[in-house]
Amino acid sequence: MGTGRGGDRTTRLLLIAAVLLLASGVAAGGVTAWNWWGRVRAVHAAQERLAAQWAGDGRDPRTGATAAAEAAGRRPPAPMRLPGSAGDTAEAAAEEGGPIALLHVPTLRLRLYVVEGSDEQRLMLGPGHIPGTAAFGETGNAGIAGHRYPGVFWNLDELEVSAPVVVETRDTWYVYRVVDASVVQPERSDVLAPPPPGAGPLLTLVTCEPKLSTARRLIRQATLIRRDPVGGPRPAELG
Repeated sequence: MGTGRGGDRTTRLLLIAAVLLLASGVAAGGVTAWNWWGRVRAVHAAQERLAAQWAGDGRDPRTGATAAAEAAGRRPPAPMRLPGSAGDTAEAAAEEGGPIALLHVPTLRLRLYVVEGSDEQRLMLGPGHIPGTAAFGETGNAGIAGHRYPGVFWNLDELEVSAPVVVETRDTWYVYRVVDASVVQPERSDVLAPPPPGAGPLLTLVTCEPKLSTARRLIRQATLIRRDPVGGPRPAELG
């Protein structure tokens, strides 16, 4: 009889422990999900600020660095203003974390403002041009990294070979067409290597694979097929 009561007590304790572990796991998962959605919302809000900067309508022109400094209670850095040509303006925008281009992926219905840099702070603003890679439309391989977040590169796996990708700068539409789709290990930096001699400029889009994981990298690579002036007709690929 004593052994039976002890066994029942042990069973009850194990059941209670299991319930507590399950509850703590659900709670932790809820916190993680809440934090993740908070980051998603932060990127979407940053994209709205970048849109305002791109349009020049004066709505909340703060950069990511300024917003981060204000949120931390620090004095934000003075914005860097470089007078002169459009190239100087683009350089200033890149330095401040402002938009340097618009990325259009029509088959995924994506229209995203691109910043210069691919560190975590810049990627919380949206897709970032990877430092050390070519400029858009120039000889070489221009890389754009982005988080695997809804509204950013969440559905990049659905971008098929032959689909168009358009990068819009202040003066030029760069029209690319996807030529390669792959998944690689994180250390595979060769996906950002320049194309072979004689090959056209490349654009490489990079995000994490699978969703909600950083185990591998999802790659979509496109080749430049055309340059159109922004002052001319809108590229037909954009509809």
